[in-house]
Amino acid sequence: MPKKIITISIVVILIIGVVMAGYYFISNNTKTTNNTTDQTSDYLDFNPFGTGTKIPIDTNTTNNNNSNTTQEVPVETPTSKLHKITDFAIAGAGFFEDTRPLPEEVTATSVETTTPQIETKQTKTATNTKKIETPKITLPKVEIVPSIRYAERATGHIYQMYLDNKKIGKVSNSTIPAIYEAIFDNKAKSVIYRYVSTTDQSITTFLATLGGNSSFLPSNILTTSLSPDKNKFFYLTKNNNGVIGTIGSFDEIKRTQVFSSSFSEWLPQWVSEKSIFLTTKPSYLVNGSLFSMNINNGSLTKIFGGIPGLTTLANNKGSVVLYSISTETGPKIGIFNVADRKTKDIYIYSLPEKCIWSVDGITAYCAIPKEIKGVQYPDIWYQGLVSFDDNFIKINTATGGITIIDESTSTDPVDATNLFLSKDEGILFFTNKKDSTLWSLDLK
Repeated sequence: MPKKIITISIVVILIIGVVMAGYYFISNNTKTTNNTTDQTSDYLDFNPFGTGTKIPIDTNTTNNNNSNTTQEVPVETPTSKLHKITDFAIAGAGFFEDTRPLPEEVTATSVETTTPQIETKQTKTATNTKKIETPKITLPKVEIVPSIRYAERATGHIYQMYLDNKKIGKVSNSTIPAIYEAIFDNKAKSVIYRYVSTTDQSITTFLATLGGNSSFLPSNILTTSLSPDKNKFFYLTKNNNGVIGTIGSFDEIKRTQVFSSSFSEWLPQWVSEKSIFLTTKPSYLVNGSLFSMNINNGSLTKIFGGIPGLTTLANNKGSVVLYSISTETGPKIGIFNVADRKTKDIYIYSLPEKCIWSVDGITAYCAIPKEIKGVQYPDIWYQGLVSFDDNFIKINTATGGITIIDESTSTDPVDATNLFLSKDEGILFFTNKKDSTLWSLDLK
């Protein structure tokens, strides 16, 4: 009996031991699993590129290595295409190609020369040939560098920036205070300064050539426009009968009158060798018209009109015109084809003064306001009563297609005007109307 009791007791103890061991094993395994899950969750919460949500495993994918792998997606910080060039107000700027000298090269070249001896009646000696080391000096080589020049509004000082290395230097420190407008020729060696005279408050126009002669143009010139090659200029001045239009050259003193009109409110654009486009000065209260003036005989031909608040910008062939119309929702851009006299609506709100044509005559680059306030355009924009915060687009005027170039995220909003392009059209330059500073926009 006692032996049987002992045997039963041993069996019971063994069973209890097995049960306790199993409980310990299960409890310990569960605790380990929970700890792993908590650590993973903490890591994902800490990761700045995630939200803490775990990615589910794709059960349809077989991994021969029997391991899970994840691909890290690179996070790219967007960089602005906009660049502020000046911290001061400018009166005007222009692109040109400058020449920059390379380091001088001096080489010694072995030159074989023949030196005849003097012949006399007594002796006659054959010529001797010998080598003479003659230094050969090579003139400094130059490279062509895309550049811009711009005039400071407060002083008239002119600065230059090389576009390849962004180096800036002052090329003229002649002071002409309070310049309103500066217009550069194609080589940026001559500039037309326009400012208000301190003596009689008249508009003074001064033609200056860097390192050369300078001269005054007639007083009270109303407006000017450069020829397509920027070698000549056209300006309008008032007389007793209205206005006269005159063509001048940066290289010559001679001036030629080519136009006269009893109507004095014109905005000119020199579009080709034969014609200058004249748009009536705009107001939302007035229906405007666009005319073509024949340079040879001064005759006017109406292109289109009857458009309130009309402003225009023709391409370099005068075949297509960007124009704006004042509407109840703001200034609306349209495209007018001169040949077939048809218009195209592209459903964009802006002004042609905020655009520039590509050399192809089809593509236009424009600054587009993010928001339009008010309806009395272009008057309130000209007067500075409203200011825009712009994005930039490219327009295919043949198809009406629009491509966004830059949605400005700059801390300094821009209201672009006076746009111009580099020769390769890789950079767009403009003046920020808010403070007249010079900016650039990378197009490539």
